[in-house]
This record gives sequence, structure tokens and C-alpha cells, in this order.
Amino acid sequence: MSFSIGLGLGLVAMASSAQSLYMNDMRLKSDLDWLRAQGVTQISTTTWPLTANEIRRGLASAKVTTPEQQQVVQSVQATLAQNTRPGVTAELDGYVQSNRQALPQTFADPSLAEQQATVKLGYSQPQWEANLQANLKHDDLIAAAANDKESGDSGSDVDFVGSYLAGTAANQWLIAGQIPTWWGPGNEGSLIRGDASRPVVGVTMQRDEQTAPASPYLAWTGPWQYQLFAGQLDDYEAIPEAKLFGMRLAASPLPWLELGASRTFMWGGEGRPESVSSFFDALTGMRDNGDTGKEDPANQLAGFDARVNLAPLVAVPATVYAQLVGEDEAGGLPAKNMYLLGADYASALNGQPYQLYAEYANTRLGYNHSIYRDGYYQQGYPLGHGLGGKAESISLGSKLWLNEDNFIRAKIQYAEVNQADEAINQAFPTPDKLKVIDIAWDHQLKPQTLISTRVWAVDSEVDSSDIGAGVGLEWQLY
Repeated sequence: MSFSIGLGLGLVAMASSAQSLYMNDMRLKSDLDWLRAQGVTQISTTTWPLTANEIRRGLASAKVTTPEQQQVVQSVQATLAQNTRPGVTAELDGYVQSNRQALPQTFADPSLAEQQATVKLGYSQPQWEANLQANLKHDDLIAAAANDKESGDSGSDVDFVGSYLAGTAANQWLIAGQIPTWWGPGNEGSLIRGDASRPVVGVTMQRDEQTAPASPYLAWTGPWQYQLFAGQLDDYEAIPEAKLFGMRLAASPLPWLELGASRTFMWGGEGRPESVSSFFDALTGMRDNGDTGKEDPANQLAGFDARVNLAPLVAVPATVYAQLVGEDEAGGLPAKNMYLLGADYASALNGQPYQLYAEYANTRLGYNHSIYRDGYYQQGYPLGHGLGGKAESISLGSKLWLNEDNFIRAKIQYAEVNQADEAINQAFPTPDKLKVIDIAWDHQLKPQTLISTRVWAVDSEVDSSDIGAGVGLEWQLY
């Protein structure tokens, strides 16, 4: 039986969603990953932010053949249709949870404060948009890491994380502000750019629609995306005012294959050279590891990732993916490598879509540098994988779409963290072995109101076992 989605897509296109940029979003990523594993769409979720036009472009060629596929497509359409009118938008969010010091972070999981209230004011037009986001936090773990590492007493704090100003022209977006980033195919983490720390303040550039090149000589690359980033780290004590630069290129040369290459480097800062020649050396990696007899100008990471969809190959709705990132360079390739491997399976049971995944990560060889001694962290929290360096983890997870209004996630995880006992890792400041059960439920009460709940249990070898819970409310006022 075949189901047409033309009418629904037409309505979304006519509405011309005013929100053009989508920051890290677990529900949206899960929807798109499920559809891709099913062979319905080819929308990439390895480079965030995503753009509304790219999601809409991918849905336009979606091949829906089951009611479950139609249900998930409608979930994506509902996300696109939430802000359909150019102009002012307003949202009020609140979140309360028990202490979650030992709970590992995952994708789009930035709520580290025990109490948080957020006000968002947005303004959008077809060629640009702005978002002002004020967050009032109490007992914020990251603030504790930055301001009072001894006592962990962070008190109350106001920040503007999530605020940005963005404009588009010639299929390019330029975004200035403090927004989260994600590079890679992982469900639980990214080895090189994740969202476990506060976002780095800076400027991001990327494509709007990820169309294939028009040139017949380059069309073989398929749909592709790039992202360039430049920013300055906050509270990086070893080298104050250190800068972070990054670049990523991802492409799908075949319907079943997506490839990515990423690179970041810390450079400059107080007491460090910031000349044009020094930046060129850092950019090219020509003096990495001191192999020219001169001082290494930057702390560099580089790596590759791949995602293979099995549906077009063997008619199995599953994907396998991998990421390899090295901290130093040897022979022009990454060395001191970290690894991430995973697989997921997307199907339906009794008319309800579900996804199962397994993921392994190993960062035991990463995040050290002789000059940038605070490692690949900001305010003590990792810029890459949420566990930080010198860690190993295996996770088994599931996602279930009960209906269009209810979405449940659950996972179990075993992790060995900070095995080198490095004080720079404030996410996990001591060596520990963790056994985790984590369950979350999102309920769309009304089109403008989302209620999220979460419960977890963490068995720690160092601290006492922790059983915690959290509840949040997102209310779109206008």
C-alpha cells in the first residue's frame, strides 16, 4: 500500500516556515535518522545546525510506503510548521531536576543546572533571523566548574547561551553568536565537536540547501555540506583568550553512503603568537608535533567519519557508522586516535515506529597538549565527546514513537571515565566506572506546549548510587 505525502509537503511549503535554523534537537534528529534508515529520505544529521530549507528539500523526494513512515514524516512537518509566520516569536521554558553530576550527557542534552528558566525572543525574515535567549540558572554544574571548583557552589547565574544573529545569501548562512554544534554520526557523542560544554562564542558559516554540485565533473560527490567556525574559548586558564577554529566537509556520493572529514585547532591566546604566519602554520598543520624543530603553534584534532545505510543495499532498515579522530599528526594523517563505532535499526511494532542502537566510544588516547594544558575543554567541560578524554563507553539505546504527541527514549550505558585522573576534566573529575539507566519521555500537550520528563539511575564506584529525575516545560507564547 502506498501513501502520498504531496499534500502535506505542499502545505508546509506554502507556509514557508519562518524559522530557518534548527539547533541540536533530539526529537528532530531521531525522526530524520529513522526515516533515513528506512530509506524514506536522505537528509543528513551529521552536521548541526540544520536548515529548514534542507529538511524541506529532503522531504520533497521522500518515498513513503507505510503508515509508520507517514507518521514520522508528519512529525518532521509539524516541527517545520511550528513557526510559520515571519516576525516576532516568544517562548518561555523551565526545567527542574535533581543533581546529575554523574549522569553522562548525550546529544542535545545541555540542561546541567538543577533549576533553569529561559526566555527566548526571536525575529525572522526570509533572509535573516535573530534569537535573544536569556537563561537564569541555579546550581549549574558548568558554572561551578568555572567559578568554584573546590566547593561546587555555583549559586545563581544568568547567561545568553543560544543567542545568535544570522543571515543568508547565495545559499550560504553566516551565523554569529553562541550556538551548539555537532559533527559526526553518533547518537551518544561526537569525538571532535559535541555539545557537552557551553557553546563557544563565535562565527559559523555553512550551506543552506545541500544540493549536489551542478558541474558534471563534481556531481559525483552528491549532496554536500561544509561548516567553518571561528571563536574564542571562555575561562581557558592555561592560555587565556585562546581561539578555536574548525572546518568540516560532509558528502553523500552514493544514496547509501555518507562521508565526513573534520578538523579543529586551538590557536593564539595570551602569550602566544598570533601573526599571519603562525595562523598559516596552524591551518596547514605544517609544524604540528614540533616535527620541523619549531614550537607547535596549535592544539589540533582531525578525523573522518562514515555512515552506511543498509536499506538500499540489502533491504534492511539499519545503518552502521564510525568516527576516527586523532589528536596529533603523523605522515599527514591523524595519530593518537580515538574511536567511535555504532549501529542502529529502525522498524515498527504494532504500528509504532521504534529505533534500537548500540554505540562504543574510546577516547583513551585523546585530549592532551603540552601548551594548551587545559586540554580540549572549555570551563572544564569537553568540546568533543561528553565523557571527555581517557574514557571508554558502550551504550544500548532505544527510541519509541507512541504517537504524534509522545516520544520515549531509554538507554543503558557502561562507562569508564577519566582513567588518567586528569583534573582538567570537570565533567568527571576522578576516575570512575559508571552503570547508567536513563529514560526520557516528551509529551506534546498542545501545539505550543511541550512537557518533558526524565528519570535516571547511576551506579558509581566512587560516589554513592544516584537516582534522579527532571521535568521541563516549553511554552511557545507567540
